[in-house]
Amino acid sequence: MQRRSYTSDEGWLLSYADLITNLLIFFVMILAAAEISRTRMQQIAESLSGIEQPESLSSIQEKIEEQIEREGLQDMIRTDLDDDGLRLSLNSGVVFDSGSAVIQPDQAPVLDRMLAIFVPYAEHYNFAVEGHTDTKPITNGSFYKSNWELSTDRANAVRAQLETVGIDRQRVRVEGYADTVALPAESLAGLSEEEALARHRRVVVRIY
Repeated sequence: MQRRSYTSDEGWLLSYADLITNLLIFFVMILAAAEISRTRMQQIAESLSGIEQPESLSSIQEKIEEQIEREGLQDMIRTDLDDDGLRLSLNSGVVFDSGSAVIQPDQAPVLDRMLAIFVPYAEHYNFAVEGHTDTKPITNGSFYKSNWELSTDRANAVRAQLETVGIDRQRVRVEGYADTVALPAESLAGLSEEEALARHRRVVVRIY
């Protein structure tokens, strides 16, 4: 069989087509990378290298869990790492009275100890404070018009505590979720209705 020979014009077209194909692949890779969170990128880097990055969220989670154990807060605080960042929350919630954004006095010392754990990482990461309420509607006599305002004020109260322990306000954003984010059913097993409502009155701090 006689092998076809390409003219110079045809060769130029093939080279151009290859270039366009490579550029498309390059832009697809950039677009895919843009959709991956920093947490996920760190996890991929660790998986490829086999070495945990020194300031990755997973290494921070390990250090925080060690400190939680030293502080004796294992029964109160849990950590969760996902694509949105590293979450630190009290298992019993940073408890507020129903309809109030004032942290209960007996929870304040635990809250301060929890927030102080974040200080060593404040130069390299940002924080989000999530405010949550129970499912009880706002009554006419309440200071708040809705659970959205209430949840935001709860988050602001914790942001103020973050500033107190030394974290720059500019690195902290506030997110109010009202009663739209329910806790997993298994975490509420065996609790009375009032105890379950109390756990929903909480604040979660996320590092990302």
